[in-house]
Amino acid sequence: MLGAIHNMLKVTDIKQFIRFSTVGVVNTLVFYAVYLAMLWVGFFYVAAATVGTIAGIANSYILNKRFTFRANSNPKDMHVGEKFRFTVVCVVQYLINLAVIFICISFVGLPAELAGLPAVGISMFVGYFGHRFWTFRS
Repeated sequence: MLGAIHNMLKVTDIKQFIRFSTVGVVNTLVFYAVYLAMLWVGFFYVAAATVGTIAGIANSYILNKRFTFRANSNPKDMHVGEKFRFTVVCVVQYLINLAVIFICISFVGLPAELAGLPAVGISMFVGYFGHRFWTFRS
C-alpha cells in the first residue's frame, strides 16, 4: 500500500492523474448532459444514469487509452484481457455512481439533478486507480 502511494507521488504519475482528471471532466460533461436530458424528457434516474454512463464509457476508453495512459495498441487490436479489465472497472464505477446517487436522493434528500455530482467525484478515484494499475498497466 505504501509503495503504491509513493508511486503516486512521482511527477509522472501526478501528470498522468491530471490528464485522467481532464478526461474525467470531459466524460462528466458527456455523462451529465445525457443524464439531465433524459431526466428532462421524463426518464427514471436509473435509466438516465445508465445511458449517461454508457456514453461516458465510450468517450472514456478512447481518451484514456490514447491521452492519459498512452497505451500503444490500436483500439481495433485491443486484446480480450484489456477489454475485460476496462469493462470491469467501468461496471464498478457505474455501480458506485448509482449507489451514491441513490443514497443522495433517498437518504440525504438531494434532488436527482444534483445527486449525480458527488457520485461522479467518488467514482473518479476508483476509475483512475483501476485503469492505472489494472486496465492499462504497463
